[in-house]
Amino acid sequence: MMKVVKRKILLVLLLAVCARAVSADVIDRILAVVGGQPILLSDVSAARQFQLVEIPAGATDPVAYTVERLIDRTLMLAEVERFQPPEPDPIEMTMRVDALERRAGSPAAFDRLLSVTGMTRDELRRYIRNDLRITTYLNQRFGPTAGAADREAAIRTWLAELRKRAGVTVLARGTGA
Repeated sequence: MMKVVKRKILLVLLLAVCARAVSADVIDRILAVVGGQPILLSDVSAARQFQLVEIPAGATDPVAYTVERLIDRTLMLAEVERFQPPEPDPIEMTMRVDALERRAGSPAAFDRLLSVTGMTRDELRRYIRNDLRITTYLNQRFGPTAGAADREAAIRTWLAELRKRAGVTVLARGTGA
């Protein structure tokens, strides 16, 4: 009889532990997948916190806008990797990280932003490096100062073609993400 009671207690405890494990917290969310590479809610949050994506004043949904820009960036970066433009100047990368730190107000505030977004200083530096590489590639491909409207139209057309070729799946859009 005592063995049966012990087994029942053990079973109840085991079920309680399993139930607690099943109710795990969601720590991030996939908003889109580009060529097998996920774009996470934390990526969007970091881009917004550090103002890595310039959101126009009239944007009705900054999260959706940022997701779209990160999709474009991922597509462009894949092309950059194929053609390997020259490496950006390390001093330029340092200056940009320093500017972000100044914008945060203090080194401590900057470190808090890094902590909140889950980004490290090295990851931020790599992001900036890749932005500079994308700029170099776009300048090589579309000209640095060609008519702004023509250049933007050419880049939009090119991005539309990249989207067709790459597997782009948007799983969540906007503030409801």
